[in-house]
Amino acid sequence: MSPKRRKVSTVEELLAAGYLHKGSDERFVIHRIPFGVPELDEIVNGGLPRNRITIMTGEYSSGKSFLVQLIMKKVLEEDLQVAYVDTERTFDPVWWKQVGLDIDKVWVSQPPNGEVAIDVVVKLAAEGFDVVALDSLAGLISEEVMEESAAKNFIATQAKLVTRLMQKLIATDHKAAIVCTNQLRSSIGPGPIDLMPGGWAQKYFGHLLLRTFRESWIDENNEHVGFNMKVVVRKSKVGRGHRECILPFRFRGEIDVLSMLLDRALEAGLAEQVGPWYSILGGERNLGRNKVLEMLGDKALRKRLETALGEEEASSEGVEGNG
Repeated sequence: MSPKRRKVSTVEELLAAGYLHKGSDERFVIHRIPFGVPELDEIVNGGLPRNRITIMTGEYSSGKSFLVQLIMKKVLEEDLQVAYVDTERTFDPVWWKQVGLDIDKVWVSQPPNGEVAIDVVVKLAAEGFDVVALDSLAGLISEEVMEESAAKNFIATQAKLVTRLMQKLIATDHKAAIVCTNQLRSSIGPGPIDLMPGGWAQKYFGHLLLRTFRESWIDENNEHVGFNMKVVVRKSKVGRGHRECILPFRFRGEIDVLSMLLDRALEAGLAEQVGPWYSILGGERNLGRNKVLEMLGDKALRKRLETALGEEEASSEGVEGNG
């Protein structure tokens, strides 16, 4: 009986210290912060997870930093706190305002080196910020590299920094959605699909890995006004992975939500296209997609269509569930 008592005592000590909990404990429920774009929120199972690490990677100018701005904009609309740790010195208040963010409510840090950047990210998360974004992991430069001659060779300094960041975030008690962007590198010989600077730790520690692609251009009057951004869930420890969506990104700093709404309506059969002619909810036909998008600018019509789409999608989910 003695060994059994020692075992119970040990478990009680773990419970009392808060090191052991039942799987049904509220602390294990994953809370999410939505982007506010249905197609994007759907592929990430409702939004970016709190108390988890999300990594966004892709080619240059493929929309990574814009997705960071998009989630921050949504968070600020809820009067929550956001912080942007800018290791690449790319923060532009004019552009951020154009995207729709209140820059007076965005906390920005441009740390002098990678070690300080790590400390800032971990501290902000621990202090209760809701979204902490690091843009980017590739911009983490160690203090040693900063101070030594450019002629000196260093081994894996960046990978060590990224690993240290991941370890400290995992060990820190916080409720923030951590968002890290990263670049891509070429690979000589066989290797991973997406080779990112900073080593393998980010792929193992990261809970959600999103890959952005710049797809076809959006043209108006023979001019590029945006591009279709494909977002692919490469990895997910917080829901179903390997999903993707296309977001029509406009260079004015927004997602063309009306165009996405029309595409959803066409797919659901709530809008009809015959050649260049379009109709919505059985209404009169209009010539040209742009004309229909102008009509969707009417809040009453848009509300009716969104309501009908919600009912249609809920009905489809019910049929799939019964099947």
